[in-house]
Formats: sequence, structure tokens, C-alpha cells
Amino acid sequence: MKVRYVPVAIVLCSLLVLTGCKKDDPAPLEAEVKGKLLAGEKDASKGWRLIGLTFATSSSPAQSQTLIGCFADNIYTFSNNSSQDYQASEGASKCGTDSPDVIEKGNWAFTLDGLIVNIVVDETISAQGLFSTEVLFEGDADGNLTDAYIIGYPYPASVVSLTETGLTLEMNRAIGTTSKIKYTLTFTAI
Repeated sequence: MKVRYVPVAIVLCSLLVLTGCKKDDPAPLEAEVKGKLLAGEKDASKGWRLIGLTFATSSSPAQSQTLIGCFADNIYTFSNNSSQDYQASEGASKCGTDSPDVIEKGNWAFTLDGLIVNIVVDETISAQGLFSTEVLFEGDADGNLTDAYIIGYPYPASVVSLTETGLTLEMNRAIGTTSKIKYTLTFTAI
């Protein structure tokens, strides 16, 4: 009688050993984790609103920049799709009566460790873009170039913090060979 139970016991033990040795799924990359926080689940989108902007130079402490109303309600949408689309849109108050609804479009991507996000704008529709790197030239009455300004904020951006409801980015820009400006942008999810 005991002999008949031995093969059944061996089969059951073998099944337990085989199912107990199943490999665990690997942990997701930090870029995937941060991508879901920034843009939502796969094939979803998430909107953000800029609520704070500070800048500091190598010789001065951080100073808060006042966000004008038509800029403060703009919506920055990140899509968690295969092309990782980015789009900025005017909010309820537009900066001009003829301002377009969409300000800029492009794509975004995190580095694998999730510490840096690249927001690359490939279509600038309005000068009100946040991540468009545009050069504005000023001239005098005779048409002579007097100055050039870079508007928009440089990329890549260091991710200071990112949660379901908050995002803080830090970006640095060199001005000439001796000066640097550090920008800190704070967003809230909408």
C-alpha cells in the first residue's frame, strides 16, 4: 500500500518544486515608473500646469518669477504612447486674441535611470512656448542687430521630484563662458 503513494508524492513534490522556482518578473526601469507618473498609464495622457518658476545665477540666489495670467494657466500634456508625445496648449486666458490653442509640440523621454527628462520641441507655434528654444533678435531703427535672446528653457531637465500630483524640474543654461543660470520649474497635475 505504501508503494502506491510514493509515485503520487514524488509527482506532487516535483510540481511544487517547479512552480516554486518560477522567476519573478524583473523590476520596471525607473524610466517606466517615472513615465507613468508623468503621463499616466500606457496609451493615456496627463496634463500639468506650471505653478512656480525660479532662477538663480552663479552670483545671485534664487528669485521667483511672476507668472502672468495667460501663461500661468497653460496646459502641458504628456502622452504615454509609443511616440511619447508632448503638447503645450493655451489655457482659458490667451496671451493674445489671435493666439493659437496649441503653443508647441514635440516628444519626451526619460533617461533609463529616470533622473533626466528630455522634452524636445519640434513644432513651435507660438512664442509662448515653455520648452521651445527660440532665438529672438533685436535691432535698432537702422536694422542693425543689437541683441539676441534665447527664450524657452533648455533641455535636458533634471528631475528634482515627481509624484502623482507634483513635478519639479531643474534646468541649467550657460550664458557666455562665465555665467550660468539655473531654472527651477514647478508643476501641479490637473
